[in-house]
Amino acid sequence: MNEEFKKRFEQYKNGEMSDQEMIAFEEELEKLEVYQELIESEMQDESQWDATISPEKQKAILSYGKRKSYLRISVLAVISTLIILPLCTLGSYLYYGLGGKQSTGNEFMETAAVTVALTMPNVLVDTSGLKSQVKLFGMNTEFPLQKQIGTKTVAVGNERIEMFYDKVKAPSVNYYDLEANQSSHYFTHPSGLKEKTTSKAQETLKKLPEGTVSEVYLSYDRAYPSNEIYEKFSGYDVRFLWNAIETEKNLKDTPYAEPLGFPGKDSKVLPTFESQGESDREQFINALEYMSKHKNWVHVISKRKDMNLDNRVDYVEQHGVNVYGSVVTGPTKEIERLLKNKSVKAAKIGEVELWNW
Repeated sequence: MNEEFKKRFEQYKNGEMSDQEMIAFEEELEKLEVYQELIESEMQDESQWDATISPEKQKAILSYGKRKSYLRISVLAVISTLIILPLCTLGSYLYYGLGGKQSTGNEFMETAAVTVALTMPNVLVDTSGLKSQVKLFGMNTEFPLQKQIGTKTVAVGNERIEMFYDKVKAPSVNYYDLEANQSSHYFTHPSGLKEKTTSKAQETLKKLPEGTVSEVYLSYDRAYPSNEIYEKFSGYDVRFLWNAIETEKNLKDTPYAEPLGFPGKDSKVLPTFESQGESDREQFINALEYMSKHKNWVHVISKRKDMNLDNRVDYVEQHGVNVYGSVVTGPTKEIERLLKNKSVKAAKIGEVELWNW
């Protein structure tokens, strides 16, 4: 209350105002009373409202607020997921597909096909039946596996490989024929062959009827240049499907080591490796160098830790392409005749099919 109002109030009490001044001052006092009642009424209502809210109601109000907040957050999360997931999947498609032939996805599939062709005798990837599925941050690829017996190509299984970015998980290989999965020691290096050991294979072939074609793994008395091998067996009605190539010195110490080789001149997979004007040596080295660019992929796909690709490239460059074993196919009786050749020191019978020559 200011001094001017106090002074006027004293004059009003003491009757020192004129009639007109008293009427004006009384109107002013009435206004102040109305304001005071309004303020008190508001304060009373607020007090009564607070008093009427029980603890249970307060908890219910808080719970409602929390639920509403959670719902809002959940809706935002769903909306964000619906927007982000397609964008991330699109990013995966771009990661594996961008670049055409040099794209990550294409490079991986090419590496898998080359690795299978060079590490699995007479087994090739059926690229026409290849299935690839891009997923969030990764890619799943299924490679149908085939082999050639006679003139016919037959399915032997499939290999499924999962990728996360550029990391490859160990492949899952499913063979339709369990015996194919259990095959080992396809070839023996000449250093491990003291005498001819083809008698068991010959006995097996004798029991097979004439109307069949067979697959056989031959091991030679020494390592020959590929063209010399083809000339040596040119008089036999057989087809060369795969050649085990000498790519390291220590094969003499480990004559039963897993082979590394290249499709033979009659293999249906060979055209994918051939470049016009290049020799067998150049084509094989090119394939090894391609694998060397993706060493991690090759080690996982082949399940071999002994690849040492750079050393093998150096060895082949120095010594050339020398074949110490081959996979051949042809009429069973013709192969039986071939095993009598003095250059063949060991043989292992593979698959047998009805006549398709």
